[in-house]
Amino acid sequence: MTSQTLLTLLRRALASLLYLGYVPGAPGTYGSAVVVGALWFLRSRIDGFFAPAPPLGYWLAGLALIAVSIFLSNDAENTFGSRDPKQIIIDECAGQWLVFLMIPLTIRTLVLGFFLFRFLDVVKPFPVHRLEELEDGVGTTMDDVAAGVMANVALHALLWIYHGIKAWL
Repeated sequence: MTSQTLLTLLRRALASLLYLGYVPGAPGTYGSAVVVGALWFLRSRIDGFFAPAPPLGYWLAGLALIAVSIFLSNDAENTFGSRDPKQIIIDECAGQWLVFLMIPLTIRTLVLGFFLFRFLDVVKPFPVHRLEELEDGVGTTMDDVAAGVMANVALHALLWIYHGIKAWL
């Protein structure tokens, strides 16, 4: 096995989240679930550190994930010869990660954020579907990033409404 072949296998493994993207069914949903599970695991192990997620560290991790996603998605599109191959789920991970910026990580917010993101990622409202048209891995990643940002805004609004009603009662 050549070093080039090994590098290709490594990039494919990372882009598909250790080949989870190859599991039949809904690979994007599986990738999103891994992010939610990882955040719950981190939050429950490092009490207080991720609740709510610290903005700078969380932003930096999100930006790194976006950059890696663009690179790997571009590489995967060239390898598969198609736009946004469904096996590549790192873009869903980047989008799902952004949902929880400045959100308290409770089981309720994680579940609600998961479903909000999956809904927006599947339905692709404006401008999400327009970003998908961008070239190469940028379009593949940025539609999920936009869905993640929209889900974050919606989750913030829902929490604001919930706490407002709770305080009023």
